[in-house]
Amino acid sequence: MTLNTHENIFYPPVGIVHITDTVGKLLEPHIAEKQGIHINTSAQPNSNPHLGTVTTLMTAFAIGEYLRSYFNLPVRLTFDQLENAPGEKQTADGIEYQKSLGDTMGDRGISLANEYMKSFRWVFDFLSQLTDIPYKICSYDDFQKKPAFRRNLLKILQNKEQFSSFLSPTDKVIRFRFPCPKCRWVDKSSKTTRILSFDEDHAVLSSRCFKHGEHQIILSEKSSDFIDTNTPLRDVAKGATLIEEGQHSNELMVMCDGGDWAGVWNMQVFCNGITRLGYPYESLPFRFFSPIITDWSGAKFSKSLYVKAHAYEYLPEGLINFEKFIEFYGKSGFLQLWEEVRSWPEEPKKLFRNYSIDYFQLMLQK
Repeated sequence: MTLNTHENIFYPPVGIVHITDTVGKLLEPHIAEKQGIHINTSAQPNSNPHLGTVTTLMTAFAIGEYLRSYFNLPVRLTFDQLENAPGEKQTADGIEYQKSLGDTMGDRGISLANEYMKSFRWVFDFLSQLTDIPYKICSYDDFQKKPAFRRNLLKILQNKEQFSSFLSPTDKVIRFRFPCPKCRWVDKSSKTTRILSFDEDHAVLSSRCFKHGEHQIILSEKSSDFIDTNTPLRDVAKGATLIEEGQHSNELMVMCDGGDWAGVWNMQVFCNGITRLGYPYESLPFRFFSPIITDWSGAKFSKSLYVKAHAYEYLPEGLINFEKFIEFYGKSGFLQLWEEVRSWPEEPKKLFRNYSIDYFQLMLQK
């Protein structure tokens, strides 16, 4: 089939498209008296970004550019760098331990997180120049120090039976974890995490390292001990934190994530969790989800570490590894990709759908 945007590309209407002809109208009830718009997006820098990651980052900037024009308000963007994601794993005493990307050193003598963030920064710099939207990068280490984040973690811990029912429905274990201060290995599944004591203002937690034995931290709004969280726990506590930041700065908080976090996850984990923390539903950050990029079978186009080796060998390497994208398609290819994504927020029928990897391969060949 020959790619022809007029004859062969279809946009069947989906739910939200039936009730609005522009994304801006969805936010009009939330924008009154706001002084600006703050876009938030995040990713694990566990590889160079592939096409799905790049289009998600582009979607965040495209939505920011569109909303700035629609509401005539300043827009800024924050990228949450999740260097706490797994970088190295090993099993000891029947327990899986991990080192974070920030604690795992690569071949070039720097952490894997810092190594892979080079490509992310290139993308951010390029998109910031194209849109004139300023951005900043916030590490997980810095984010977990925020008083609101720690206060909400403590509240979840104090009500762990209630929250575990939807944050971890399989085993009912909420993943509070913290690395050994000597070797930085951490109990991934929190099997050895123990609550030694807690009250309204703080909690004392312990965990066991297979090398150095038991170690402890204090979790409180003012403590500085590093505490790691898995995705559902972080997502809920982060959303609550953004609510408070938006109230303080008088900005509309908008989150932009990949489409695989929409649907049941967003309702059952994110919205359910934040409202159970006591925040009213109408205060939740407005959340957009970028279209999912699918492979030939309809599955999410994933980073190579999540699928079997050589799974995408039939594709140009430039679509799999961003280091090769410019080599294959040049900066003109990056601009072509941007112009495609940039059009999505302008027409809901383009934003609220998925795209196949074949679509982009054909598009970039034109």
